[in-house]
Amino acid sequence: MKENSNLDKKIKSITLLGSSSGRNAGDAALLNSIMADLKKLDPNLRFEIPTINPSFIMKSFSKYNAKPISMLPWHFSIKMLGFPTFLSVARTDMTIIFDAILFDRALYNPLFNFLSTLYFLIPFAKRKGKKIAYYNVGVGPITTTIGKKMLKKISEMTDLITVRDSQSIQILKSLKIPESKIILTADAALNNPPSIEEHVEKILSLEEIEKEKPLLGFNINVYIDTWVETGKEPINKSSFLKDIASVLDTVIEDLDVNVIFFATQHMDIPIISKVIDYIKNKDKVNLITNKKYSNQEIMGLLGKMELFVGMRLHSLILASAMHTPILGLIYQDKVRNYLKELNLEEQRLEFSDFNAENLLNVIKRSWYEREKIKKHLSIRIEELKKKAKETPRMVIDLLYKK
Repeated sequence: MKENSNLDKKIKSITLLGSSSGRNAGDAALLNSIMADLKKLDPNLRFEIPTINPSFIMKSFSKYNAKPISMLPWHFSIKMLGFPTFLSVARTDMTIIFDAILFDRALYNPLFNFLSTLYFLIPFAKRKGKKIAYYNVGVGPITTTIGKKMLKKISEMTDLITVRDSQSIQILKSLKIPESKIILTADAALNNPPSIEEHVEKILSLEEIEKEKPLLGFNINVYIDTWVETGKEPINKSSFLKDIASVLDTVIEDLDVNVIFFATQHMDIPIISKVIDYIKNKDKVNLITNKKYSNQEIMGLLGKMELFVGMRLHSLILASAMHTPILGLIYQDKVRNYLKELNLEEQRLEFSDFNAENLLNVIKRSWYEREKIKKHLSIRIEELKKKAKETPRMVIDLLYKK
């Protein structure tokens, strides 16, 4: 189907279900990329986005004809579980599930887990004759019998399944979802457009970031290893933060670099600030947060790093999309899976191996190999960007399919 050819005269609409609070730069990048790519194929598309932060959706995405659907309690909603989301699904022509909301941790807590809500929402959508798509999703972890049952049911009802990593295929296959129904693509945020060079340079000056020295980016999150498998001892938070601080002090002195911390989720700001408190060379450290800067601005700044060390998946995705060499701190399978898709499995430090010495060694090794990693990313990232771009066409074809 050629772009915009043979499209129905009726304007089509899509409900986007995922994380859309505005607190996470990665989620914002996903929303932006998905809508931008779909609007290129059908400029008349309308979107409805269930959210606990309607003002964020209005401010950030009104250019895409995106309407926020309030999931706040006074609209009879507990996050996605409530009348607003069900009514949105009933109104629109298609429901898209995006990001990594298909897991069963805290399964019966609708404030945290969306899978149990989708278990009722997706059958409702199908009864209304709506089309359902997984849009470059990450699936799992799924560890409970009831969680597997729920995921299997909604996956069987889904008309289009595209996933961002091979591990998601394996999980769906284990639930007897036919492999022929599952298409491996890549994360949609890879195609998020960064801020222009001139604007990024302006931010560097505004933040008084010394550009004469190489920049090392760093990101951690509040979870540490709370998602590790049952039976494993979590890392002591205080020791973890102090180890990072001591390693960065050494790195600042040995490699003669400045360190830029990136908080890509509002909740991570306090724990990152705690690490900075422990660092002795504070004059060599800056903090960039998504409270102050947009996902496009953060992405542009990540492109200025010589090396980026990150925990949050989308901090690594946005950095690597700029061909910045990355090193992943593995707190969840999805981070490991992304490095596998990049063919950079060696660029990781598992929490089971975490200590100050190992962290320092892997940072230094990555630093000295950064040109090789960058060259590899310049090829692999472009391959993944093309794969991520396959999904919009499939979605539009499905949307207009009789």
